[in-house]
Amino acid sequence: MNRAHKIKACRPHITLKKSKKTSDEEQFQNQVLRPILKFQNELFIKLFLSNCKTYKINYTEFNTEEKHDYIDHIFKKDFKLRAIFIGTVVALFTIEEFEKYTVKKQLYNKRVIQMLSERLKNETA
Repeated sequence: MNRAHKIKACRPHITLKKSKKTSDEEQFQNQVLRPILKFQNELFIKLFLSNCKTYKINYTEFNTEEKHDYIDHIFKKDFKLRAIFIGTVVALFTIEEFEKYTVKKQLYNKRVIQMLSERLKNETA
């Protein structure tokens, strides 16, 4: 079994309705990014909470709105943390997926951060 097969085998299967109007970017998001985000969910939560602890942010004392605002703020301002999260996703790409990703890297990074932000808001609120 080669690397690509091993990587794809560890990803959870996500069933989404297919549409004829689905763009290539949306297909990549649904077939590659979403399964990786789901697979890495626990790690993302630990990374986020560890970052809060490092900066002595008592995230657990925030109300829901404050938590959501903090998550939005941190992804806008902390480029190092963004890079860690994106790297955690990219590390689980196959070579073929990586080649697709590099063509529209900025777009996919934006999608990763948006989905990750929503995921953290839902999981940590």
